[in-house]
Amino acid sequence: MNILMTPLRGAKRLLVSAATVMTLLSAPTAFADTAAQVTIGPETLAGISTSGLARFLGIRYAQAPTGDLRWRAPVPATLTSGAVDATKAGAGCPQGKSPWGTPSSNEDCLFLNVTVPADGSGMKFWQRKPVMVFFHGGGFTGGSGDVYDADDLAKENDVIVVTVNYRLGALGFFAHPALDAEDHVVANYGLLDQQQSLRWVRDNIAAFGGNPDNVTVFGESAGAIAIYTHIVSPMAAGLFQKAIIESGAPADETLQTAEDQGKALAKKVGCPDDATPAAADCLRKAPVDALVSAEATPIATIIDGKLLTGPINDALKAGQYNRVPVINGTNHDEGNLIAAFMFDLSGAPLAAKDYEKALQGIGSFIPRVGFTDAAIPAIAKTYDPSKYKVPGLAAAQVITDGVIACPAYETNRIMAKYSPTFEYEMADTDARSIVAPPISFPYRAGHFSELQYLFDLSSITLKGTPDMTDAQKALGRQMRAYWANFARTGNPSGKAVPAWPQFEEDKAGPVQSLNKPQSRSVNNFASEHQCGFWRTVERK
Repeated sequence: MNILMTPLRGAKRLLVSAATVMTLLSAPTAFADTAAQVTIGPETLAGISTSGLARFLGIRYAQAPTGDLRWRAPVPATLTSGAVDATKAGAGCPQGKSPWGTPSSNEDCLFLNVTVPADGSGMKFWQRKPVMVFFHGGGFTGGSGDVYDADDLAKENDVIVVTVNYRLGALGFFAHPALDAEDHVVANYGLLDQQQSLRWVRDNIAAFGGNPDNVTVFGESAGAIAIYTHIVSPMAAGLFQKAIIESGAPADETLQTAEDQGKALAKKVGCPDDATPAAADCLRKAPVDALVSAEATPIATIIDGKLLTGPINDALKAGQYNRVPVINGTNHDEGNLIAAFMFDLSGAPLAAKDYEKALQGIGSFIPRVGFTDAAIPAIAKTYDPSKYKVPGLAAAQVITDGVIACPAYETNRIMAKYSPTFEYEMADTDARSIVAPPISFPYRAGHFSELQYLFDLSSITLKGTPDMTDAQKALGRQMRAYWANFARTGNPSGKAVPAWPQFEEDKAGPVQSLNKPQSRSVNNFASEHQCGFWRTVERK
């Protein structure tokens, strides 16, 4: 990179003179010397300084997607001349109540947060630190970037971490004939936001001391599904150099299916289901709360023809994707938390008499990795509820193995043919349940549980949750080191952590078991999760 390149938000990087660079670096501001400050073009962001860290919160990376901009591609933010407060997180995108975020009706929500390991020389563009950009989960209907406190990840490993808000639910993942007839990229508006945030990082992160040519995206659950999509999206080419996929599957649906869902929502809010401008105008005037309460957002991205041109798995199998190094892993007991929300926390524990009906719901849970009703007898026999302490655990194991673990494993067998691939299983079965109360079975290493080892999630942790043990804190430091090593070099192995071998397609492994007291590689992942059986199951 030419050291005379200075980033401008919302525009391409431009060559400037050395004198201009020095002026930008030394220009006085109205803020106290102790404040964290970054100059981007004509504006100066004033953040928060703490010991060894600088935080910049609530940075606008796109204009408010309101009015005529609702259900359109994000428009880059307009720079403000002078001082800008970056000490408070921006509003989360519209969403209802969930464990992952705060209810919101505010569409002006396209903000990101930057955590920088600031050293004695400050933040200078020649430092070129690795950059990690996190897309949160929450079923594409909940969550916000500020929940994920990245102080330890950044400070321990000298990496810059960016967390992002993106449009959710009916405002972020929505298709309708009237909108899709307009001249713009359609349906995956939340993914368009994510890609715009990556452009912002490309154009501006050097001002924070980051390397715009070494960006790693990582995300969990719905955020992981989003990353699968970016990996195969032609629109995301060059926006990142590495990817970490946590607890997700390559899930997508057709535009026609999404439009059918959109027409049903339109009727609920009193708008036409046709392709007329009047229908689009009606939808854009619909109250946010009405849209959120009426939404039935699938846990999948939409094959719109531009951002996503076809099924994700098809692109991966053909090797037609952005071939970046990938970490792709899951948790040992993914389904326990999901089954808890489906049954115990939605009324009552699952009864044995309702088991096959529950399997029908699980089979339609996530597109592409669901299974047909015809497969249910074989699944019920393989996962006989009488063999489990409670029927809910049988259902949980079906989710773990059939919906998340084995699809991720099979995807790694495909990607390993084309690009460096590493697989993990977070296997601390003593992991704390931080977002859900006790139920009829233990959560163990459930869905979402690995994130407490990477981030400080105090803001959403239930009161009364015990602190991590010393062994769990050590596992957290190890996992954060693995993630940062990968962001820095494309290989999670490094000093002071156990070696993590690359996944090899011909060996169908190994998988790194992340656990206390020490992580290690294992070769029994496929057999433990019955992936051979799941290869025979007819998928939806």
